[in-house]
Amino acid sequence: MLVQLERYIARRYGRKAGVHRHFLYWAVSRAGGMNEYKNVSWAGVKRLVFVCAGNICRSPYAEFKARSLGLQAASFGLQSDGRSPAHPDAARIAARRGVDLDPHRSRSHTMWTPQPGDLLIGMEPKHGRALRAIRGPCEVTLLGLWSTPPRPYIQDPNGLGDEYFATCFDCIDSAIERLASLCPNAFS
Repeated sequence: MLVQLERYIARRYGRKAGVHRHFLYWAVSRAGGMNEYKNVSWAGVKRLVFVCAGNICRSPYAEFKARSLGLQAASFGLQSDGRSPAHPDAARIAARRGVDLDPHRSRSHTMWTPQPGDLLIGMEPKHGRALRAIRGPCEVTLLGLWSTPPRPYIQDPNGLGDEYFATCFDCIDSAIERLASLCPNAFS
């Protein structure tokens, strides 16, 4: 029974800390603590800018997935070295889903130039807080708030195995499909 629970946690949340963060931020969101990230002026959004820590797993997958749907998209990492390719596991699993991450090279936030109409989209609440400090003229949201079901905290899949990568990318796919329906001016 314990082994089954551990496998379930690994598949759905990545690790035990991911379970705790998921339910903490889910409760915060349910209590209205994420409302600032839900109030987006959709008609003004022209480009989706996905943000995570290293810009090697979550945000590049989101960028390339959004582009595959015809959306204007970019990505960067808050702690990126600005030169790394996508993580090999992310690239392999993305390829199984028809998303090619081979052209990707990480970008740091200092390599990003804000443009009017950019919507900055973090993967975790701490990304949202950091983005509010550097956003320029841009609005900020959290990607998982737009997935079905909502998931305000999307755990970094780096080092957590193929099953959690799949869960993470499922959440990202769901959210991007929803964003595509909300952002009619972000299409190429």
